Amino acid sequence: MLERKLRRRARRGWPQRSVEAAPPPAPWGIDSEPPRPILSEGPSGSVIYVGRAPVFDRRLGVAGFQLLIDEFEPGSAPDERRPSHDARRSRQLLTRALLEVGLDSLIGGKLGFVEVPVDVLADGAHLALPPHRMVLEVGGEIDERGVEVLRQVRADGYRAVIGSLDRCSDRAEAVRSCAGIRVDHRDAGADDAVAEVLNHTPRAQVLVTHLPDTGAVERCRQLGATWMRGDVLRPAEQIDEPTVPLQRFTVLQLLAALERPEVDFDDIDDLVSTDLGMSYKLLRMANSSYLALERRVERTRDAIVYLGIDTVRAAAALLALSEVTDHPPEIVQLSLIRARHCEELVRRQHPELTHAAFTTGLFSTLDTLLGLSMDQILLRIPIADRIADALRHRAGALGSVLEIVIAYERGDLARLNLLGADPSATVLGYRQALAWMNDIVLGLDGPPRLAHR
Repeated sequence: MLERKLRRRARRGWPQRSVEAAPPPAPWGIDSEPPRPILSEGPSGSVIYVGRAPVFDRRLGVAGFQLLIDEFEPGSAPDERRPSHDARRSRQLLTRALLEVGLDSLIGGKLGFVEVPVDVLADGAHLALPPHRMVLEVGGEIDERGVEVLRQVRADGYRAVIGSLDRCSDRAEAVRSCAGIRVDHRDAGADDAVAEVLNHTPRAQVLVTHLPDTGAVERCRQLGATWMRGDVLRPAEQIDEPTVPLQRFTVLQLLAALERPEVDFDDIDDLVSTDLGMSYKLLRMANSSYLALERRVERTRDAIVYLGIDTVRAAAALLALSEVTDHPPEIVQLSLIRARHCEELVRRQHPELTHAAFTTGLFSTLDTLLGLSMDQILLRIPIADRIADALRHRAGALGSVLEIVIAYERGDLARLNLLGADPSATVLGYRQALAWMNDIVLGLDGPPRLAHR
């Protein structure tokens, strides 16, 4: 099907893109290090930055993930950026990112949102993406030829939303040729732009970006938003409630106990055995293809031994937080990816800090997930001073690592340069964390393996 579409592109006079066959990246174990990607460096010696940010539906469920793809150039000035409309560069970055990381690892079964210049669409680079899983955010000047490109993209089965009406020479024709529009919540003319689009295409889909906080969600709903992106889950700056609900306090106690460096198999067995659902999930994980054991595991302690303390810690945190938070499970997963990313960054240079780095990353999201202030959390759990200082003030080595990881999540490459982040280690650490999280989710939710008797 891909070859047939590319031949059709060639007949229309557009340049034909060659697609190089490449083997998929080999999977790696949850506690082992993956091989360094062959395609990790860009043409100028830069490192390909790949990240993702959640995109929410009207009910604040995770509809998909925005794919953040750019070049991370060591030593470049904070404002030194390559032009985003460079078709060759954009196509190369997109192809490399998909080959190295894989679409399933980035978005799972959700939608993928990716910004693609109209010139790249004309070259047919989007044909490497599955149409039913992607929303293309079209950037660049859309002239008469650009409208024709949008029509062809739509005929190919892809959803494309216009990045800016102001860059369309014929706004009405551009709107009729795509699936919808992307508007910036900060733009005073956002309401008028959406009204104009809906006037031409009543069923158009609207992506609203740069939401400052959850308080902006209701306005977006009134605006007619299909999807929303921004700081929707930012925690409240002040919480008047002086007490912590019992259920959330129990989760805090569990997480604090799990994160003790000296915790052993018996301690964890005592903790998880009190929760029937958690015990069942861990047994299911141990008996799935995740471990490929030759015999069936029937005791939670055996499951903990086979899975390993670090894996059980993460799985228990995922299960516990998913039960007490109103946020979608994907947001809890993002929190664990942050924790693992912190751990990966200190593993080589400061191996003695790996466990503390994981704890720092995980606890840095608890205010958002549990609806509590950081002070409320730290007052109720015993935690090392260096971790508390990193969480409160971003102090010390742990605070520096946390800042790097948060800047990476936000796609703030200028900030990463200012922080002195190692591009290769930062990007590779994120990919390791993403693969690790995917393995855990697969182990918890995947079908149980039939054990040999």
